[in-house]
Amino acid sequence: MAFQRPPLSKLVFKKYDIDESGFIETKELKKMAYDMGHKMSEAEVIAATQILDKNNDGRISYKEFTDWWNSGTERFSALELSDAAEQRLTMVIDFFKYYDKDQSGDIDRNEFRAVYDRLKSGGHGLGSFDEALAALDTSGDGLVSLNEYVNWLIRTKALKLP
Repeated sequence: MAFQRPPLSKLVFKKYDIDESGFIETKELKKMAYDMGHKMSEAEVIAATQILDKNNDGRISYKEFTDWWNSGTERFSALELSDAAEQRLTMVIDFFKYYDKDQSGDIDRNEFRAVYDRLKSGGHGLGSFDEALAALDTSGDGLVSLNEYVNWLIRTKALKLP
């Protein structure tokens, strides 16, 4: 029986799944894009993750990756943002970072109190503090990641990406 080489998509996926989690996370996607000649800004890589992550769990499964990978040679152009979209997303990232006081990359329950108060005063219908935290913390780990925050903004139609 002859050796059958895995598909190129599988080889690329495994190479950039650096932590061997079975998923491509945002930082791994950024490295892959860079290595393939497509330097992405922080906003672009966040948006690309949102575009590729069809089930909104904040990471890219092999199935989600192959759907994109098999889209053709111009696959990276599908991830590009307009200047206006990149500017909007950069503002969202800056907002998140402002409230991430310990710069952990996540907003914990204490940090979320200030986010909640700010969003509530801006007219977002959030319900109670605990309801709002549960709505944003889709992983249920008690923390709100940047991806969870961006996903929530998209779900509530407060942010639109391509």
